[in-house]
Amino acid sequence: MPNRPAYCPSSRAASKRSRKIPCGRIALLCLFLCLLLHPAGPALAERPCLTVGVERIDYPPYGSFRQGGYEGFARDLLDSFAIEHGYTMVYVALPVKRLYQEFLDTRTLDLKFPDCEEWNRSRRKGIKIFYSVPVCEYTDGILVKPENLGKGMEAIKTLGVIAGLKPWLLVPPVDKNAMKVSENVSVSGLLGKGIRDRVDGVYTNLMVASHLLKDMGYKDKLVFDPDLPHATGHYHLSTIDHPLILREFDEFMKTRTELVDSIRRKHGIDR
Repeated sequence: MPNRPAYCPSSRAASKRSRKIPCGRIALLCLFLCLLLHPAGPALAERPCLTVGVERIDYPPYGSFRQGGYEGFARDLLDSFAIEHGYTMVYVALPVKRLYQEFLDTRTLDLKFPDCEEWNRSRRKGIKIFYSVPVCEYTDGILVKPENLGKGMEAIKTLGVIAGLKPWLLVPPVDKNAMKVSENVSVSGLLGKGIRDRVDGVYTNLMVASHLLKDMGYKDKLVFDPDLPHATGHYHLSTIDHPLILREFDEFMKTRTELVDSIRRKHGIDR
């Protein structure tokens, strides 16, 4: 039988407090917030509180932690859903490897975003995970310096990737033994490695790379090579313990298309 979500007051301070919760204590987060935060009134105090696991990386326009809070497309979309259905979302930002542990193993998170059934299949084996309807499309690919465009995978001796993410879903598949992988905890750090020739290519989301290169003042210093392997799919919201909440979210996505599309347009995200 699915677990019931905890109850806590609505506050953006929740996402700030959730950033440094020690391992094994995330499950106490909502109760902790209830004791510390002053509810705005009885109605708010009784709103179910849902913990949402998100990746602790700067990933615009999908989601980023800036000025101490979680913001971006995912925040606006999930908060809009929560308001309409009477939930309070608490965003728990974790490194990718830790996020999988908390979601799949210790089960301290109610929801996870983004997620995809194809990611890290070996970690999901034997676990019943529920996925929402597609939220938005993504393309992950390899960016190289303009002068290296079209040189093929033979020129990629070292590939930069986010720590915890692996490029083995690329199509066509890449040979794990044909190159080295250099990890970094941030996309901007990876892009910097590519610009400084510390890696031959950077594997990341194309829209995220475009946003960050522009912010860094390095627009067009790295470009997507469409002839190299890449992966296209959809981001989903996922859960293990709350399939009924996911069903509500699916209904929200289907019936509130104008609102959802306006949020997509605000962040420059296509379907």
